[in-house]
Amino acid sequence: MFGSLKSFFQDNVAPAGQDDDVHRLQVATCALLLEVAYADDEYTAEEVDTIMVLVGKRFGLDKEETSDLLHVADEERKRSGDLYQFARLINDSFTRERKLAVLELLWQVVYSDGVLEAHEDALMHKMSTLLSIRNDELMALKIRVKLDKGL
Repeated sequence: MFGSLKSFFQDNVAPAGQDDDVHRLQVATCALLLEVAYADDEYTAEEVDTIMVLVGKRFGLDKEETSDLLHVADEERKRSGDLYQFARLINDSFTRERKLAVLELLWQVVYSDGVLEAHEDALMHKMSTLLSIRNDELMALKIRVKLDKGL
């Protein structure tokens, strides 16, 4: 899988001189964001907008670069069959603080439509386990995002 990612990025997405590892981590992060967005079987306009803004801001990308990255991530997400490979890459590469930041982004996507579905909640607990984040930390992030959104 990562060989195809590397090839795609070199040919289509990667700016000259940027490290492939950075792109793989971006794709992994985006794949998790998309998985959360699709968890309730609806990919709403609010979720699309939220992900576009979050990804663009987080990675310093313009709208076209963000769209390209999300397209690649969605294709890899569909091909993968599970989240483990994406979560493992993030878990192995990111500090605890960055993993917490990823989980916060995921909560922002979950609450972009103002509703927490049971599937989304279960997926968030699975994500925290895969990223080796304690449940109390996950819940603190959940509360922070809810408060920020006025929910």
